[in-house]
Amino acid sequence: MNYENYKKGLQEMLIPNLPPRSVLVVDNASYHNVQAEKCLTMSSTKSVMKDWLRKRNLPFSEDMLKVDLYSIVQSHKPRFKAYEIDRILCNSGHLVLRLPPYHPDLNPIELVWAALKKYVADKNVDFEV
Repeated sequence: MNYENYKKGLQEMLIPNLPPRSVLVVDNASYHNVQAEKCLTMSSTKSVMKDWLRKRNLPFSEDMLKVDLYSIVQSHKPRFKAYEIDRILCNSGHLVLRLPPYHPDLNPIELVWAALKKYVADKNVDFEV
């Protein structure tokens, strides 16, 4: 599975069949977590930081050092990451709830996989599946 296939299935099969104003719970699979806009880091180039600041009409000087530009970026960047899937679903009138990372107890499929793996391990005494 990849993001493009997931997005296509979401738009063509899932969303048209959802009741209005549905709530969807999304786990942390990589294809669920494509960011709408990459977060800038200190390793981002000065030109990328300047473009980011210009796009948001934030004042800065062209001769500023990278560390100073990054300081402005940090003080104005969103508190939470925006994900493409969330935007698609929200634009369709649905609410997205995201499972926190490293909490498999909140994700029923993880419990099923754990039980299945235990069953296979218990029954597979000769290491042949």
